[in-house]
Amino acid sequence: MGNFDDDRSRRRNALGKGLGALIPRGDSGEEKRRNYVTLPLHQIHPARSQPRVRFDEDRLAELAESIRESGLIQPLVVREKQGRYELIAGERRLRACEIAGVEDVPVVIKDVSDSEAFTLALIENIQREDLNPVEEAMAYQKLLDDSVGSQAEVAKLVGKSRSAVTNALRLLDLPDEVLEMVAGEELSSGHARALVTLSAEEAAAMARRIVEEGWSVRKTEEAVRALKEGRPPKKSQGSRYRDDALVRDVTERLQRRLGTKVKLKDRDGKGRIEIYYTDLDVLQSVLDRLFEE
Repeated sequence: MGNFDDDRSRRRNALGKGLGALIPRGDSGEEKRRNYVTLPLHQIHPARSQPRVRFDEDRLAELAESIRESGLIQPLVVREKQGRYELIAGERRLRACEIAGVEDVPVVIKDVSDSEAFTLALIENIQREDLNPVEEAMAYQKLLDDSVGSQAEVAKLVGKSRSAVTNALRLLDLPDEVLEMVAGEELSSGHARALVTLSAEEAAAMARRIVEEGWSVRKTEEAVRALKEGRPPKKSQGSRYRDDALVRDVTERLQRRLGTKVKLKDRDGKGRIEIYYTDLDVLQSVLDRLFEE
């Protein structure tokens, strides 16, 4: 029994270190050659259960082009299962390699269980900030369902605070319509958390108004308080954001220029520009394009 507990503790400690426990960090080419192997791409298959569901097609195309030019720099992490190789970490890179027509890829092969493989995939996506709030919440719930432990243990495992995990899980109490808006980036997690205390019908109706009228999180919180207290919410004055041909044209030009998703929110000639990035590489690319001479 003691040996089993020691082994489980060692595995959990390795998971807590994230990708550093998966991918060797040796600097020498010889050490990398000893740790990495090359596999035909067609032999690697995504796991049926993965934390990430949505992939930005434009970002995939950009990564595929980068891989065509420079190759796959970071290896995929896989495990051998029933004579096949199942992906643990790197599904976005795997998809981009398929688009780029790559035949062979570098991989690290690890011996881990189903639950450990899922946890490592979750850690990678959290570290890269690749998950939308709904995917992250569903991943935490799966860890709990798979008897990983309490919310506190899940938080420690993925390097988050207990409150962050708890708040993420609360989103799953919302109706599917609202969750789709969050996953599609129409609503922020802040908007969604404000709606959690409402009934499913009230949450869905208010979510539609938030999107249509461009409410801030603060206005959403005020509207929720007003609804629960039985008083009418304050009327918004000119709160709807423009959505016309000019705004769409400017948005598309900005997206082409910066190479990433952009939202332009204009109300009566005033507003803001939101620039999205999925990882630090995309952020660096945006900064390079903004400040290039």
